[in-house]
Amino acid sequence: MSIEKFLKNIPLFSSLSNETIIDICSALESRNLEPGEILFNQGDPGAEMILVIEGVVSIFAPMGDNKGNEKPIRTFLSGDILGEMALIDQKPRSLSARAEEHTKILALGYLKFKKLISENPEMAFSVMVGLNDRIRYTTDFLNEVRHWVEHVTQGDYQTTDMSEKSDQYKDDSMSTLAAEFAQMAARVQEREDELRKQVYELRIAIDETKRKKDVEEIIESDYYRNLKKQAKSMRREKKE
Repeated sequence: MSIEKFLKNIPLFSSLSNETIIDICSALESRNLEPGEILFNQGDPGAEMILVIEGVVSIFAPMGDNKGNEKPIRTFLSGDILGEMALIDQKPRSLSARAEEHTKILALGYLKFKKLISENPEMAFSVMVGLNDRIRYTTDFLNEVRHWVEHVTQGDYQTTDMSEKSDQYKDDSMSTLAAEFAQMAARVQEREDELRKQVYELRIAIDETKRKKDVEEIIESDYYRNLKKQAKSMRREKKE
């Protein structure tokens, strides 16, 4: 499939004229990425928009003690676009991105993007629609996170509900998030059950220690010694 036809199948470009599509194609830079190759790091200048042609790109929050094994926050497959926000606000990257397998991308740099916008006003509107979709996705994403966090903090883990719901999302990232929340909730519940068991065992141990102490105090009391002497005397008198 030609790049022109490929772009026409992407919502961001589907409404654009053939002339504009041709202009965009001439501005795109093709790149091949190896598995694990970093596309950009958190804090890097946001200088380009990325279009995934083949393979998988994930975004993740870098963690020093788990470098290279960070779990993806979201994955981008063939036809997906990432980094377009940077072309608008020119802010540093808020997350890092890497190729999860052999991946082919097309990159659109800021200067070429700016030129395309100035020469093709229809593209500006198309980008606005794309950004609106991204904002809606982010809102839904955060609402789901808030919903699950509320349940977990209240001790309502609903691991079965979360696991089942993970299969309902069309977006792989949301499915992954739901599945990981279910696993996290299960681990929290296991730790809570174990803690409850330890507290119960500790209470038994404390009660047993207290019982022994009470018995020792009784045995060592003058009253118990006198009672013991009286019982011994009574047994002796009975034998006589």
